[in-house]
Amino acid sequence: MNFLAHRLRATTGHVGIAFSENDVRMVQVREHRSRIDVTGAASFSVPHGSHMEGLGEALRAAFITGGFIGRKCVVSVPRSEVWMQVARLPEMPDTELAEAVAWEAADRFGVNRESLRCDWIRTGRAQDRQEILIIAADKMSMTRRLDAVLAAGLRPVAVDTGFAGIARLFSRRFRRDADAGKSRAVLDVGSSGSMLMVIRGRDIAFCKPVAIGGRHIDARIAERLDLEQDAASELRQVRLVDESNLDPATNGAVADAAKPVMAELAREVMLCLRHYNVTVRGDRPEHIVLSGGNASEPGLKDLIESVCRLPVQLDDEAGCMSDLSEGLARVLPGAVGAVGGWATSAGLSMRGIEPRRSAGRRAA
Repeated sequence: MNFLAHRLRATTGHVGIAFSENDVRMVQVREHRSRIDVTGAASFSVPHGSHMEGLGEALRAAFITGGFIGRKCVVSVPRSEVWMQVARLPEMPDTELAEAVAWEAADRFGVNRESLRCDWIRTGRAQDRQEILIIAADKMSMTRRLDAVLAAGLRPVAVDTGFAGIARLFSRRFRRDADAGKSRAVLDVGSSGSMLMVIRGRDIAFCKPVAIGGRHIDARIAERLDLEQDAASELRQVRLVDESNLDPATNGAVADAAKPVMAELAREVMLCLRHYNVTVRGDRPEHIVLSGGNASEPGLKDLIESVCRLPVQLDDEAGCMSDLSEGLARVLPGAVGAVGGWATSAGLSMRGIEPRRSAGRRAA
């Protein structure tokens, strides 16, 4: 009877669909006995230059074979299709701020106001103005992806940012009032760039983009080793899973080539944390959690730890990555790659599990 009670308490999220520049990852999770369990997962590559051709069919095939429950989904678009800029605006009500952000985004990004879908996060104060992270995406590109999702027979209930999904994933244990003051930093290392967040309790207290990601490491390796960038990327992907899969000479050459870019990323993270201390004046984060498809880059953890003088870890207190790794290994045959690459879609899925709380931002 106790076993049945536990089963009745298990709650399943929506299907989280994370679009990136190179692939699509779909995950559905549930919370069961205080752990994350993967109920369905699928991924497929998106060839360069293919645009949206066949995307609906590919999504449908992945949905059918992925073991998903229900058709509701939450979607995030590729980071490269999201414009982000920090701005300082006067204090004003949220309704006025939303309109001001939209016009500010159109002006800064040089596009028509009506072609944008905008969101924002408060990230601090500077003198008599509030600091806002503007988030904008092209409506037409977003609509094409959502049309493909609908054509696959799925029902999108929200479009979210990838970093918000990751913040949700790493905040699932912070539900009590006593947890509201606990701060930790999360660095999401993506392909085209990274995002540094400071999460206080369950709320994003600070968020700043960093224009360094896996693609920049690939470019540096390609330049130093005289390789095509695709070949450099393939070498690095092998290292992300297990660097011992490369012979020592090749591994050493790739590591030496990648180190300057990783050092620059570590320095940018340190500057972001300093900015947080000045503008938000919040508690110093207790540690930094690395996430994203490029988080397990060998040597990156130690570099950031040394430069920022904070403990750095590849999993959080709740063991989210460990749970996710075990669940993916169970439902997906073969290698799934670096588990951090699945964090975004898992966090998107969790939007269907818990009621959403406002943290100075609204859904895109």
